[in-house]
Amino acid sequence: MKKNALRHLVAMFMTLALLLTMGCSVNININGKGDNKAPADEGAVEKNGSENGDESAGAQPSIDTSVMKPWINSNILGLVTDDVTADIKDDYYLNVNHDYLRDTKLRPGRAGEAPFYEALEIVRERCFDILNDESLTGRDAQMIQDYYRMYLDWDARNEAGVEPLRPFIEELKAVDDIDGMTEYLLSDDCYRLGVDFVQFNIGSSADDSSLYELKVLPSTLTLGDPAEYSELTEDGKRKKEYNDGVYSYMLGRFGFSEDETGCILNDLYDFEGKLAGYEMTALEKRDPDALKKRINPVTMDDLRKMSPDFPCAEYFEKWGFGDSKLINLAEPEWLKGLNGLYNEDNLDGLRAYLLTRTLSTYISCLDEEAYRKKQELDNAYRGIKESKPDEENAYEETRKMFPNSMARIYVDRYITKEMRDEIRQLCQDAADTYKEMLDDTEWLSDETKEQAKYKLEHITINAMYPDKWEDDTMFFVTPAKDGGSYFEAKLDHDESIMKRELSHVNGKVDKDIWGVDILETNAFYSQQKNSINIIAGFMCDATYSSDMTIEEKYGALGSVIGHEISHAFDTNGAQYDADGNVKDWWSRDDYNAFRERAGKLVDYYDKVVAFDEGTPYHGQMVQTEAIADMAGIKCMLKMAGKIKDFDYDKFFRANAYLWAEVATPEAMKASVVSDPHPLNYLRCNVTLQQYDEFYDTYDIKEGDGMYLAPGDRIAVW
Repeated sequence: MKKNALRHLVAMFMTLALLLTMGCSVNININGKGDNKAPADEGAVEKNGSENGDESAGAQPSIDTSVMKPWINSNILGLVTDDVTADIKDDYYLNVNHDYLRDTKLRPGRAGEAPFYEALEIVRERCFDILNDESLTGRDAQMIQDYYRMYLDWDARNEAGVEPLRPFIEELKAVDDIDGMTEYLLSDDCYRLGVDFVQFNIGSSADDSSLYELKVLPSTLTLGDPAEYSELTEDGKRKKEYNDGVYSYMLGRFGFSEDETGCILNDLYDFEGKLAGYEMTALEKRDPDALKKRINPVTMDDLRKMSPDFPCAEYFEKWGFGDSKLINLAEPEWLKGLNGLYNEDNLDGLRAYLLTRTLSTYISCLDEEAYRKKQELDNAYRGIKESKPDEENAYEETRKMFPNSMARIYVDRYITKEMRDEIRQLCQDAADTYKEMLDDTEWLSDETKEQAKYKLEHITINAMYPDKWEDDTMFFVTPAKDGGSYFEAKLDHDESIMKRELSHVNGKVDKDIWGVDILETNAFYSQQKNSINIIAGFMCDATYSSDMTIEEKYGALGSVIGHEISHAFDTNGAQYDADGNVKDWWSRDDYNAFRERAGKLVDYYDKVVAFDEGTPYHGQMVQTEAIADMAGIKCMLKMAGKIKDFDYDKFFRANAYLWAEVATPEAMKASVVSDPHPLNYLRCNVTLQQYDEFYDTYDIKEGDGMYLAPGDRIAVW
């Protein structure tokens, strides 16, 4: 994990990552991860949402739905009332989920609600039992219980106040020239506590997924997407207001005057605005061509030559990564740009960047005053009124910090082999059916079909929990009774992460290790491991239960499994071979045909109007997930066709209910500009209107709102 990313992630987990609003990739993805984005709830499967605003009390928001197309955005919290209805032939999602959309209120700390959040509650309650079970013994239980208790020990945290950060502030304030800045960046204190300009992690090489490489990534920015520095979106304006609030508050706590704070913020945005011009935007990264553009093998000497002023190579060498044989520089223009900005003229901006980002990273880790201020700002950004209980935040961070420790106890207590076997079999059935789909695909050549089927045959099915856990013996928690504190425990955790990263340098990847938190309410496909992952935290009545009918299993969990498998063949997954290496295995004509079909999908989504104030929808942002949604349904429909008297109505309703959701407008607008998943009402309606079985089940004809002429349908597979 990236050192900086790790620290920001840790802070965001406390605050909780950019909106649950975003989804799961199917990755069904649920979680948003990011730096300096507004908080995000912990699990939103592929998408999600809101929190309590005035709308949570049932008041209908003042929104002009007449501009929305092709359907109203019925995910907006409070929009659906008794008077807001639709015929099943005109808006399937709204019709099937009407009562849920009308009646659902938000729980404290949530920007959205969805049926699959039941899985969050199941996991949470079970984990609370683990955290409070004093009869538990062993290293796993001791670490998570000690950390959880120190998180909630406000007396100790208030006594420490903001002092743990003061050494950083004083050292950074003392930097008065560029040489001093370099000395600071290479100091032990910066490494232990501070934030720097480079993100990095140790991960699988794009050229050979069996080998680890050092991945060098661009600087994170206050506004997230570099495009925001050219033209602020509505979400960008809210994000700036949120971050300005964090920065101003924290600078005030350390004695900076209002005028000094204003100068620091001006210096920050001036510097970031310059730096943003050298980084790829969020939309550019969603272009399928971006994958190969971001593969740029370099050596440590190359980094030194590209960045003679900014100490990039020196940084890696000082902290033990200098001998890395495989290095990938995701965005060379960024490093060259940063190097060009690393001079006396930009010293104030450089200092402002380090200062504000470190203060924002640790605001939730200090005393209660700072913690409550962060909650207040988080809630305003997400459009909610009430924060989660402290115990929930403590649990969520504890699990994020020590996922294996929590999961091992959880699996022993709650997961059965029978459930695991059934999930694995459903995954295998879907993979086998996908081969049949490939055979039926007329626009693919036989050569490419065989390569695709070879990839399917080598896909790894990870169901529920792993047989082999990632090494975490380097982690430890010094309990309060032995002089430990919550803040120090966080720093110790960061250092343990770095030790584990260093142990992987120039090593081989063990693909039997999943490397994920299996208690996330999530499901996902790993391109570099060529694996689908249906994990324990995803299980609830909306996704799977043993007493579901076959139609309900196919419509809910089955469609997710099909979705995940299809990520092996979306516009990104198609660029990876069976071993997880980036490699051209399609014929040129087949790949061009594939891209042409994907382009039709992009054009469709570009015409969607989901809000009434101009927030644009971008098909390029959601194309991979939309492709996977459609392929997942097609896979299940093919399986359904083999079952006598299959009840398609039950199937389609189960799928629609899977994506039922209400969310604050703020959360959804943030999702649209950064999340690769379509909004949930689109995930249902756009997906289902691609297939004849849907039209036949509900007798949908031209003129109905759910009708899409065969020639206009956009299913890629």
